[in-house]
Amino acid sequence: MNKAKFNMNSLLVIIIVFLTLWFFVNVWVFNNAKNVFIINDNHAIEGTDLWIHYGTVEPSGIYKGRINTMELELEGTYGYEWGLAIVGNDLYLNEYLTSDLGMTFCNLVRVDMNTFEKETVAEDTILRGRCASGELVCLGDCLLPSNEPTINSLCKLYGMSSKAIHPESNTVTVFYIDPMTGETVYVRQDTAVMTKVFQKRYLDRTLEEVRQ
Repeated sequence: MNKAKFNMNSLLVIIIVFLTLWFFVNVWVFNNAKNVFIINDNHAIEGTDLWIHYGTVEPSGIYKGRINTMELELEGTYGYEWGLAIVGNDLYLNEYLTSDLGMTFCNLVRVDMNTFEKETVAEDTILRGRCASGELVCLGDCLLPSNEPTINSLCKLYGMSSKAIHPESNTVTVFYIDPMTGETVYVRQDTAVMTKVFQKRYLDRTLEEVRQ
């Protein structure tokens, strides 16, 4: 009887030790996995001494200076590939924010390139570029492609709580912003916004041509 009890206690000790080791190994792997993929990507902002930096070692954000000695001026994840515009001392660009549930949101922000003060111009808005007459062309009432229902299962849940965004709808709002005043000067609905048609329809033409 005592021998059976001893064997059972020994088995429990072994199981506890094994689970403890398994727990610490998984924690170690998780903490060190961040260092496996090192990101150090820099994009120069033409006409300035500023950079958009994406990194896992140094914070992502807007840096200033030469590539080897540049210093962080404004931390955050900012877009470079889709939309970026310089108007006087102001820098218009997309800022990406990630929620705890894996949803990625985009706001249009304006950054003073002298003081690096940031102002949100429009929430849930994607800057796509400038049209031929200089206005900022933006997309509203839509989610980033990474949030589509087929990719992110939480997308539909978010859509239920948002009055403006309908994940399953193909229609989005295209609107033009005067970069000098930050005011919206034209709005229309469209469905061909994530295709090559968008470039010819909105970016390659003036606002007056689009109105017509």
